[in-house]
Amino acid sequence: MKKCLIAIVFSAIAASSWQLDASTKDYRLLTVAGYLNFYLLNLNACQDFHPAVRQSAYQAEAQLYPWLNKLQTKIEASNDFDSAMLAGIVLRRRAMLNDQIEDNDFTVDHCQAIVQILSTEGLDETLLSVLN
Repeated sequence: MKKCLIAIVFSAIAASSWQLDASTKDYRLLTVAGYLNFYLLNLNACQDFHPAVRQSAYQAEAQLYPWLNKLQTKIEASNDFDSAMLAGIVLRRRAMLNDQIEDNDFTVDHCQAIVQILSTEGLDETLLSVLN
């Protein structure tokens, strides 16, 4: 399950990165924003649809906020950041998550895997280094 989630995250990040014109967009911030939003969207859905993992999802979500705050600071300082592109990435991810929920593929096991990744393994420090 974990390998599947990681593969989905990185394929979505790669797909979103390929659409960028690196000479005019800060693709690194978009990649990190997409990465963090993947976890945020999933944790919010876990809180809504699986009460058994709600508390642990809240705790895992708290780990995202310092990074999201750093991201917001970097976005505000960037002259090349394309907010519309980020909104599109988030909307596409939300649509994929909605399809997963609709197909009954959004399981408690999925939520537990997301929480475990954040709680025990943590976020990818290499990817997040762009925020430091």
